[in-house]
Amino acid sequence: MGYIGAYPYAEVKSGYTSFYLGAKSVCSSVTMDVVFTNSWYDPTLEKEGAIKLIENGCVLISEHADSMGAPTECETRGIPFVFYNGSAADACPNSYIIASRIDWAPYFRYIVNCVQTGEPIAVDWVGDISTGSVVMAEINDRVAAVGTAGILATIQEALEKGELQVFDTETWTVNYRHLSEYMADVDSDDAYTPDTNVISDGYFHESEYRSAPYFDLTIDGITLLDGN
Repeated sequence: MGYIGAYPYAEVKSGYTSFYLGAKSVCSSVTMDVVFTNSWYDPTLEKEGAIKLIENGCVLISEHADSMGAPTECETRGIPFVFYNGSAADACPNSYIIASRIDWAPYFRYIVNCVQTGEPIAVDWVGDISTGSVVMAEINDRVAAVGTAGILATIQEALEKGELQVFDTETWTVNYRHLSEYMADVDSDDAYTPDTNVISDGYFHESEYRSAPYFDLTIDGITLLDGN
């Protein structure tokens, strides 16, 4: 697979690593190449990233970036694509598979309720699939494999119940070693000093100790083509 990331830091790394691990759960031999644009929105660079990945042999593309540069190129070349925070179903009917997106409504309900009841608004509030803060777009059955909807429903239920952890340490390695401890920068300072062990109970506790992501590892199976 190929992935176009905006910036090479935890917010993006956390996202593309979880995407990769999802794919690995159904295809154990999958690998993924990653390129970065150093911009949240640059249609030209995102398109060029898609071209680079496709010409490097990638047969499915996704991204953490905001333009239609990459999806449009994938549609032109007939390469399946998973979009980010929106839908490309109308523009790319023959390549777009699905997307996840953020839904801010649960958070706004939370803060309005806090104001009404006089309760303090939490500094670190994290929503997920169970709160409705992460929403899956409609599957494009023209491109998705038969049975995709059923598998996704099963996985979503397991995530909501806490029966499945995205960063289960048995499912990934760094330098071919399973990690049992990792010190992350949770209580941020100017030097980004690692201060908290974020691995316990068999998984990496991403965004549980603060809302901003701190998963900044490069795991085996993922190659950064331009890490800087």
